[in-house]
Amino acid sequence: MRIHKHRVVIGLFAVLVVLGALAAYWAPKLGIMDAAGSPGSRGDGFSVSKSMMAEDAIGMIAPAPGMPIAQPEPLFPSAGQTAAEVEARIIKTGDLHLMVRDVGGAAARITEVATARGGYAQASSFSERPDGTHAGTITVRVAAAEFDQAMAGIRAVATVVKNESVHAQDVTEQFTDLQARLRNAKAQEAVYLDILARARTVEDILKVQERLGAVRSDIESLEGRIKYLTNVTAYSTISAFIEEEPMVRAPTKEFRPASSVREAVQTLVELLQRLAVGLIWATIVGGGVLLPLAVLAWIIRAVWRHFRD
Repeated sequence: MRIHKHRVVIGLFAVLVVLGALAAYWAPKLGIMDAAGSPGSRGDGFSVSKSMMAEDAIGMIAPAPGMPIAQPEPLFPSAGQTAAEVEARIIKTGDLHLMVRDVGGAAARITEVATARGGYAQASSFSERPDGTHAGTITVRVAAAEFDQAMAGIRAVATVVKNESVHAQDVTEQFTDLQARLRNAKAQEAVYLDILARARTVEDILKVQERLGAVRSDIESLEGRIKYLTNVTAYSTISAFIEEEPMVRAPTKEFRPASSVREAVQTLVELLQRLAVGLIWATIVGGGVLLPLAVLAWIIRAVWRHFRD
């Protein structure tokens, strides 16, 4: 009888062990607990109210065992997917060193070339040299598609092209990456706005607004960088240093002999004044130092003679 009771107890214990193992195996598959292990938490870093949990619970129902789970498509294409679908973005810059007959006329013609190519003069600076010639730099911007024609037109202004260089930088990948990041940031903004509309507590509202502010700051930064790249790729920059050829001129500047005489006399007067000031300083300072020394030397000599005699 006792043996029979022991067998019954052992059998019940085995049944309980099997049931516990089955429950541990099927509980995660049936969605009894969420991925975080607690029914009141979300994976986005902040807690939500019960009303929001009830609304979100519709999308958290687990599929039946064995049912295939459809993988969601990406919200937007990545930069690598879109790079081949957009036009190339190239930053082109050109530098020229030109010899011209007249700097003023050359600068005007370079401005005309830029205007004819859909551009404008951005900056210019010129100065006169000691020999009477002029030199300076002018920077223009032209439509990117007209860059080569604009370079040829500016070269035609010069009598001699001393130096020429062209630089090109491909920023297509950077541009498409910024566009993809901007689209994703705007999608995040829309999601946060939807969550904000459904928030019920002050704590939830403040946390969502904080996230929303960070996303909007990223959007502004991305839009600024895209605008900059759009500008520098739509217009190319050409800088030209232009100088006049040295020329023998008689006279090189206006000759004014009377003015030269006055300058020479003024220089002589200033020189004499400096000599007079030097003599005054030497007399006063030298006398103030040498006279006491001479008196001291005379006293020492007199004392020495007295003791010698």
